[in-house]
Amino acid sequence: MSWPAKTIVSIVVGLIVAGAAEAQLLPTWETNVTLTQQDLDLIHSAVTNQIHGKAVGTTASWSNPVSGNSGSIKLVRKLARMNQRCEDIEYLVRSSGTPTYTEHYHFTSCLQPDGTWKIA
Repeated sequence: MSWPAKTIVSIVVGLIVAGAAEAQLLPTWETNVTLTQQDLDLIHSAVTNQIHGKAVGTTASWSNPVSGNSGSIKLVRKLARMNQRCEDIEYLVRSSGTPTYTEHYHFTSCLQPDGTWKIA
């Protein structure tokens, strides 16, 4: 797995596992896009409030005027895995730097009995 992919996996796992009010510090690896805690909070909020449980094809955007970073999230597909409700979600993250970097990630997350979403 490449370094950027490891970074976003850590970020998404942290966002899904951590509560919005209890964001965790996540390990960092070399990546072209450096996300701030505020960026992570915006992503978490968009996924929680605008993506999970919505219709396939639903999209949400986020933008942080402080960091200049932005992105979009799309619910690609709903499925069941091991009797769990799951969703395939695509993430697009754009950096504010020069040059501008765009990174694309795709994860499947599943609703847990306690109401949290986890990467499957």
